[in-house]
Amino acid sequence: MAALFLLHLFPLFLIPITSSAAFPPSSLVLSSCAHARYPSLCIRTLSPSAARTPTALAVDAVSAAATSAQNAHSFLRHFPSPPPPAVRDCAEQLSDSSDQLARAAAEIRHLHQENSRWHLDNALTWASAALTDDDTCLDAIRRLPASTHRSVSAHVSEARRVTCNALYLVSRLADTLPHRRR
Repeated sequence: MAALFLLHLFPLFLIPITSSAAFPPSSLVLSSCAHARYPSLCIRTLSPSAARTPTALAVDAVSAAATSAQNAHSFLRHFPSPPPPAVRDCAEQLSDSSDQLARAAAEIRHLHQENSRWHLDNALTWASAALTDDDTCLDAIRRLPASTHRSVSAHVSEARRVTCNALYLVSRLADTLPHRRR
């Protein structure tokens, strides 16, 4: 009886938890993602966002990039033992990327303070460093056997694209703040 019950539930596991149909993109998401490097991915990533301001959307984008980097890191951590050194190095880079993106999100959350330009500059630095880590990871895995390279590259490239879009949205936000006088 229990097996029959589980068979009826099985199709529910095939339904994605979040789909773009469940979360139609807001006009803020559409306008913000229009000129991103990967606009379709940007819209898909940020459609669930309830952000009502460019600042909140930038936090959501950077947080999504951190999650994407963490997901790619988790994929690599479950690689068959022993993983090639390039895979271990790549996993380390993705972990660093995720940490840096979390720091960038924290900096953006401080933009309401007097020194908001300083926080935004820090966020740009952290997000840029995360993108560099993603690129370094992709460089490290170039010499892996083709089948291994394809599976690893697919996960890392996705994280890199989400990070690239997040950096774009943080840069776009930076363009709206007055620059410091020197």
